[in-house]
Amino acid sequence: MSYSWLLNVVGLVISTIAAALMFYFPPRVQMYTEEGAAVFTWTNAPTEKGKAIGKRQIHLAKVGPFLLILGFFLQLVAACDDAHEN
Repeated sequence: MSYSWLLNVVGLVISTIAAALMFYFPPRVQMYTEEGAAVFTWTNAPTEKGKAIGKRQIHLAKVGPFLLILGFFLQLVAACDDAHEN
């Protein structure tokens, strides 16, 4: 196993985890009306359990894109290192 191979595999694993996170917890996009006002939907008062789940989902939605960029960067470094060795 070479250093570039290991970096490539780690980058691929991180990218796969990021893709799964982004699939199950996609980043939310705020919706707006034609007048430019934000759209709010109210159902019930949030419970403590619901708030905890919401915070977790928001956190995972922000982690996914960061991991995807990190995985891409690791694979890019591995490719450059492999090209440099040959």
